[in-house]
Amino acid sequence: MEYSPFGENGKIIVSAPVPYPPLTVDGPNPQIARLLGVDLASSKSEMTSICQYLYHSWVLPSTADSADSLLKRIAEVEMHHYDMLGQLIVKLGGDPKYVAVQNRPLPWDARMVSYTRTPASAFRDDLMLEQAAIETYRRQAAAISDPHVVAVIRRILLDEEMHLLIFRRLLSETSIGSRQR
Repeated sequence: MEYSPFGENGKIIVSAPVPYPPLTVDGPNPQIARLLGVDLASSKSEMTSICQYLYHSWVLPSTADSADSLLKRIAEVEMHHYDMLGQLIVKLGGDPKYVAVQNRPLPWDARMVSYTRTPASAFRDDLMLEQAAIETYRRQAAAISDPHVVAVIRRILLDEEMHLLIFRRLLSETSIGSRQR
């Protein structure tokens, strides 16, 4: 089910209005833990999203003044995702280090964050980060055998899809605003 982040009263909602499932697992599973490590601390991870959205909230010019609090609220939701993933990794028997293991171990690095300082570029980079997360979570939901982990991933996906819609609107409004000047 898809939710709209745009409420009737003009307030933007940054988290889907349904509860998160309990953080349980069928049992230890290092393979699933390793998959979730990519979501935790890779270039397209929750860690990168948190840092990037906070950075953009701090540096965007005052023309994007309404976006700063919105970006911070989205970062808070990403922090919740980050915390849930870390807990699941431990329950699966993994170690939630700041290292994503894909072909080889790759430590998380602040160079993974987009440090652009213009609204259009920032929102475009944020949108691309959300798109990458959504693609990864969808692939994982289809590949993971533990229904408890899949339920958490699907719930996280609801938030990420809302964030994507928000960034699309921010980018559109920024593009329209820059054309009117």
